[in-house]
Amino acid sequence: MPVTGIIQFMRQNKLADIAIYLFLIVVFLAPRLPKIDSFVTLDEPSWLSQGANFYYALGQREFENTVYEYQPAVTTMWIITFGMMAYFPEYRGFGQGYLDYEKGRLDPFMYEHGYKPLTLLAYSRIIQVFVILVLFLLFYYLLQHFLPKPSAAFAVAFVSFDPYYLGLTRMLTHEAMVSLFVLVSLLALAVYLLKDRRFLFLLISGVAAGFAQLTKSSAIAMLAGVGILLLAQMIQDRQHGWGKALLNVLKPFAIWLAVLMVTYFVFWPGMWVAPGKMLYEVYGNAFSYAFQGARLKVTEDLDVSQFSLNTAPAKIWEVARVLFYRTTPFTWLGVLLGFALPFTRNRELARQNRLLFTLLLTNAIAFVLLIGIAQGRNSPHYILTSYVSLNLLAGLEWVYALEWLASRFSIKQAQMQYAGLVLVLFLQAWSAVSFFPYYFTYRNPILQSAGWYAEYPQKPYGEALEIAAAYMAKLPDAENSTALVYYSRGCFSYYYPGKSVSFRPYYVDGEHAIDLLSNIQAADYLVVYYANQVQLDQYNKYLDILSTVEPFHVVWMDGYEYVRIYRVDSFTPEILEALKNL
Repeated sequence: MPVTGIIQFMRQNKLADIAIYLFLIVVFLAPRLPKIDSFVTLDEPSWLSQGANFYYALGQREFENTVYEYQPAVTTMWIITFGMMAYFPEYRGFGQGYLDYEKGRLDPFMYEHGYKPLTLLAYSRIIQVFVILVLFLLFYYLLQHFLPKPSAAFAVAFVSFDPYYLGLTRMLTHEAMVSLFVLVSLLALAVYLLKDRRFLFLLISGVAAGFAQLTKSSAIAMLAGVGILLLAQMIQDRQHGWGKALLNVLKPFAIWLAVLMVTYFVFWPGMWVAPGKMLYEVYGNAFSYAFQGARLKVTEDLDVSQFSLNTAPAKIWEVARVLFYRTTPFTWLGVLLGFALPFTRNRELARQNRLLFTLLLTNAIAFVLLIGIAQGRNSPHYILTSYVSLNLLAGLEWVYALEWLASRFSIKQAQMQYAGLVLVLFLQAWSAVSFFPYYFTYRNPILQSAGWYAEYPQKPYGEALEIAAAYMAKLPDAENSTALVYYSRGCFSYYYPGKSVSFRPYYVDGEHAIDLLSNIQAADYLVVYYANQVQLDQYNKYLDILSTVEPFHVVWMDGYEYVRIYRVDSFTPEILEALKNL
């Protein structure tokens, strides 16, 4: 090829690369940035408080205070720190100390100094979105070592449009980052072992694994995927003897582990001054939570004789079926097609696909099993890495399935394949976008029509409370009114101009009904988060009493009753007496 032809070819390739990266950036940001401050979920106000304490500890050089139990949530804390530096940098200089995150001390402190927690949350969410964007672009960079670039771009975009995952990337939570740190680490290790032995890929893998552990200790489940990759390498090298094959994988694994540990140490200031305390808080709490059902604050110590696991298949299925319910039919179909992935005619491609299939399926199952058998509270988002793994598997198989289908026709094969990929991507995206702005409230239409979750599809995260607050904000004299609200902090209070008081769960325990009555009588409105409380047996009697009163306003969303608003002055003496004797 003439020199001018080579230069032209390189330029065209470079322009194609730029076009793909721009496409991925637009596809990723377009559904995530709009109305990013339009709702608040249950845990986010607490994370803001803990992030503020992390920022304060850095400002005071008290690095031993940069720890939060078993999460350890260090990456989330850094994100909030950068949010603080951008929005409220002087926070660390007031000498207020560490504000109790469980009692919501941060919100009034910020209002007192002319700042809004909701704005801090928006800053932090935006920073997190861009962190995840960088991880997605790195995800694509690694995946193109196994697929043509357009196909790799499709697979990454398909993953990014998973409704549940898309929703959680807009929330200040750990799992959205954990899942990508884990997948980037595994893909980089796969590239190193299968495609390119450059140290760069081993370094990327180890650093990503370190950040995964810094984000949440449950990321340890990724070791199942690491084991699959190392075992595959051993099998490939077995012709030289199993002993030598073992040594060949132990060396890169040792380097990988060392990079992980260095990353863990360098990016957590607490490890610089009190590594023993940090590790005990994280892994001591993690073991206590997993094997004893509660954190060390409750259990007080690790007692091996009390260790147990939920090994009942029903418990594991309870975790897994939520994943089935929240993924789209297009993910389902892609995963089913994925079982044909290892049987590609090309032997080298078949070996690669077999490994990718096994890796992604193992990783998905590992996180389901870890959360399924652990004691303690198991929330749906704890297995978000399983969502990403299965969606990537589905995306890969859509590429191969449509390529096979296009090959059945003698003309315009590439155009037919790409048209099919665009259609599948559009359908996946529409599944998510139709549930804007939350996305995570997505319900699989097949299972919904089959009667799964006929009452409520999920335990809500606080969505729709901001709708109730916005409605009440328009009422006369709203700024001088008081509302007693279940899940008041953030979800409701950030959008309500009046005073909001939190409804405490112990009000209905049979011993504190007088506290409930006194708070109701001191309020103008009672806000019941019906979508949540109706699913908890402890509120049955309380809701039965309120069912005799006509709500002032009801918030419905996606066909479900979410919030009931009552005017306290509409409660008769009989209702108040019944509440008193709850």
